[in-house]
Amino acid sequence: MANSLPQDLASAVERLDIHSVIETTKAMLKLGLSPNDILDSLNRGVRQVGEKYEEGEYFLTELVFAGEIMRQAIEIVGPHLTPTSNSPKETILVGTVKGDIHDLGKNLFVMFAKSAGFNVVDLGVDVAPDVFKERLKETCARFVGMSALMSTTQPAMRDVIELLKKDGLRGKVKVILGGAGITERFAAEIGADAAVTDAMKGSKICSQWAQELN
Repeated sequence: MANSLPQDLASAVERLDIHSVIETTKAMLKLGLSPNDILDSLNRGVRQVGEKYEEGEYFLTELVFAGEIMRQAIEIVGPHLTPTSNSPKETILVGTVKGDIHDLGKNLFVMFAKSAGFNVVDLGVDVAPDVFKERLKETCARFVGMSALMSTTQPAMRDVIELLKKDGLRGKVKVILGGAGITERFAAEIGADAAVTDAMKGSKICSQWAQELN
């Protein structure tokens, strides 16, 4: 039974079965499965939800509900996470950009990053460029993560980067972008360092950056 639970959890997320997600998450913890493995299953389910959205099978309503499912699951898993022994001890400033209120991928990235040992400052959603700038000054974060789901809000990522350049902050940080429609080409065009559509991959990239700094 335990062997099938990771796939069961991913499938429950994909079909937006909140009851099964919660119960399967609890069952996996009770059986002693790794919290990181549980997050991996949740991440796979989220990617499948994103694929259904891109294919037109799911819409924004489903994405919002998926976000609520993930929020509840992460609340259960979070207390069981312990940072890795080679914790990078760096700070990541994270937020969903101005005009966008979707936080599904952002929240999962935050959990992966915390599990990897990062100090994460989560600005939430609908974050204005000047808020990114001011909080960056306050926290002295080495990494900035920006999320956007809608194509109409992606230009706000450019606004943040341009503001950081104007204030002489851009050269002091690495910038990673996330979101279903984000591409490496777009990241290069606006001057970001990386782009991902997978929260776990985003956390791994930041861990690589942290190792390079040390």
